[in-house]
Amino acid sequence: MNINDYRRAMDKVAPDDTLKERIMNQKKKTYRPARRVLTVALAAALTAACLLTAAFAASPEFRTAVLSFLHMEEREQVPNQGGATSQPDISHAEIGELVRAQYIKMDDYYGLSGDLLHDLTWNDDRTELLDYKFWEIQDNELIPVQVDMNTSHVDIMFRDLHYQGEFYWFVRNDQLYFFSGDHRTWDEAGECPWDWNLSWIPGRTDAVFLNLSIGTQMEYTEYPFLYHLDTGEVEDILAGTGADKLEYAYGYDWSDNMRRAIILTGNRLDDQRTWFCDLDTGTLTPVDELTDIEIYTAAFADNDTLILYSTGRDEEWMLRDVSFYAYDIPTGQMTKTLDKAPYYRDQDENPSGVKTYGSRCVHISEDGQVQVVNLKTGVRTLLGGFTFQKGDSFMLNPAGDKLLYFSTDSESDGLGISQIGVADLDKGVFFAFDREGYENLHESGVGWSDDNTVSINAHTPDRETQYLLLYTF
Repeated sequence: MNINDYRRAMDKVAPDDTLKERIMNQKKKTYRPARRVLTVALAAALTAACLLTAAFAASPEFRTAVLSFLHMEEREQVPNQGGATSQPDISHAEIGELVRAQYIKMDDYYGLSGDLLHDLTWNDDRTELLDYKFWEIQDNELIPVQVDMNTSHVDIMFRDLHYQGEFYWFVRNDQLYFFSGDHRTWDEAGECPWDWNLSWIPGRTDAVFLNLSIGTQMEYTEYPFLYHLDTGEVEDILAGTGADKLEYAYGYDWSDNMRRAIILTGNRLDDQRTWFCDLDTGTLTPVDELTDIEIYTAAFADNDTLILYSTGRDEEWMLRDVSFYAYDIPTGQMTKTLDKAPYYRDQDENPSGVKTYGSRCVHISEDGQVQVVNLKTGVRTLLGGFTFQKGDSFMLNPAGDKLLYFSTDSESDGLGISQIGVADLDKGVFFAFDREGYENLHESGVGWSDDNTVSINAHTPDRETQYLLLYTF
């Protein structure tokens, strides 16, 4: 699943925080920073890390790696000049010699395909791509790039409905990029639409998922086919498993080898269910029947391991706590990796507890101490020297090895990101910097563009000028 799946689910129903996380918790150029790093501050941080490591090593029940927080002294000066521009204008900055920032100023919205900026021109119905332009970002210049654009056709009958239309795609640097317009069709009464969309298959450039949907809101349901780009063949990859008989299926998460899937179903908040589908055995099993423990939902840690979520609720049926188990699919053996951790709620005055990200979670204590927990192994990584506060957020990158951190200003128009940084879980580095001038822009979105780059979408208060802010860590 990806962000498009989440948006479609939001059109279907307004779920509670747990359901949002179930949808968002699925998997989704390299700039090598740090020629030198604020020597005195880093030395102090490393000293603190050594002391903390020694303290935890003395406790066999709490073996935890320590990743020390470095608050960079240099502040980012966010650009906010409006004014007309005939084509995208770009500038860049280096922040603390650790982060490369690129600021793209536009008079209209331009998209990003990997390291290419694009401008797409659709017909009035937004069903046909009439023209396209691509630019490569090189220092302070945008260099026009020609791509080998292909056109593929969708023409399939499913559940007595005809799905059709075109989409466009190209491959560059072993990455697939695709674009599709509006293909929604309504019944004669104008009450029940059917539609299709595409989603990526990580690591593949020969195929995409073609997701066929019908209905909106509580009546929404979706079913995936495999679309082979070289032949145009549409394959029912779930054939024979019984998945096509599920009602109100709206989310699909796949193992890396695509031989197993987690499927989310339900048309009411109290009617959510998670299913485990095994293509090799042709079986479809509710995850709460995999063990004798009541299981709420699941995520993949790898091809052979599920992370099972078991939740507790209060008198008002609100999530109270969650326990996690690593479930070995071939043997059925299960290991508890986190027990009855309080569930995180944004609306609390001083929020604490766990925020889940598939096979990892962030555990925030009541005093603001933060640990990243590998839910397969139970290994914890403490963000030493960092204190979580209300308004702080985290977001895992597609590879699962970096954690985006950002803090928002509740008084700002838009997100108002006042501080941003990254914790590299493999390299043991966590740093962040303050931002100045963000209050002069309306920041509408933030997220990972790839495993190393974070993007922020913004515009001036008059909406005349758009900005795409890119940070390579």
